[in-house]
Amino acid sequence: MKLTRRALLGGAAAAIAAAPAILRGQALFTAYPFRLGVASGDPASDGFVIWTRLAPDPLAPHGGMPMQPVAVDWEVAADDAFKTILRSGQAVARPELAHSVHVEVAGLEPARPYWYRFKIGREISLTGRSRTAPLPGARLDRLRIGVAGCQHYESGLYTAYRHLAHEEVEFVFHYGDYIYENRDTPWALDAAREPVPVVREHIGQELFSLDDYRLRYAQYKLDTDLQAAHAAAPWFVTFDDHEVSNNWAGDHDQAGDPAEVFLLRRAAAFQAWYENAPVRARSLPRAGSIAMNRSARYGDLLHVSFLDTRQFRTPQPCGDGFKPVCPEVDRVDASMIGGAQESWIVRES
Repeated sequence: MKLTRRALLGGAAAAIAAAPAILRGQALFTAYPFRLGVASGDPASDGFVIWTRLAPDPLAPHGGMPMQPVAVDWEVAADDAFKTILRSGQAVARPELAHSVHVEVAGLEPARPYWYRFKIGREISLTGRSRTAPLPGARLDRLRIGVAGCQHYESGLYTAYRHLAHEEVEFVFHYGDYIYENRDTPWALDAAREPVPVVREHIGQELFSLDDYRLRYAQYKLDTDLQAAHAAAPWFVTFDDHEVSNNWAGDHDQAGDPAEVFLLRRAAAFQAWYENAPVRARSLPRAGSIAMNRSARYGDLLHVSFLDTRQFRTPQPCGDGFKPVCPEVDRVDASMIGGAQESWIVRES
């Protein structure tokens, strides 16, 4: 067979095109791509979600990523040295989702720790430690969990998360306000209502667009104490109001903006929350809404339902703040979780 120059070049081009993105990825990054850390979440008795988000320059547009899909290898091992790799595969970090990766790992044994990491060529993420839940109904005498939330970046440092990273907990429950949506402020008020300097300032103005929310999550997730807590144990995460806007309820916001306009902002916030949370694909936003509520069972000791107390909520009676009682407080149709979610809780019980 005669090997021509054209055939040689054509074969080389085909080989490059067919080469896995892990090879192409080596030329993509001018800096370490796993700067936002790793996380795991939504543990079950046979597995959990593992998460990362590629961002070699987290505070730059698109996190410093090229606007193309990138393949990411992942591994789950029985030991922290990865001598016994039990599950592995490849996921696609897509620009439509800020190059976040959500892998739902299954087929593992219950009630034991596992270690995981991500790779792109020679680039390797931090090692995360997760844990599967006990089988439903299994006998449990005790359960130790961590609880966190309302982590206003400007109000203080995250040293409590560093402490939490060294605690032995089954999981961490984050009850919401993972970010705060307000613009940067040069000072805060102390107990005497006198101005004091903030510990650190937000980047940017108040959040409205998807890019705004993505940048704010990147700023929070660059905190290494927070990264350590995420890498130490699986998390169940929910949202409250500040992931979108202070005191929002359903399609109403505190500023009284038209509902159709506020829903655009809410949709952007929901997408950014999903992109940055270790949750399952069922929570991928659809048509401007999100399925956040879910439940978990830990042996015979705990059955917990994680609720969405914002998306289906009726507006606050009498408006926000401390005001005289008005007739709205007696509305029989007022709700915090909505009828469908209430029925779901009954079925789960």
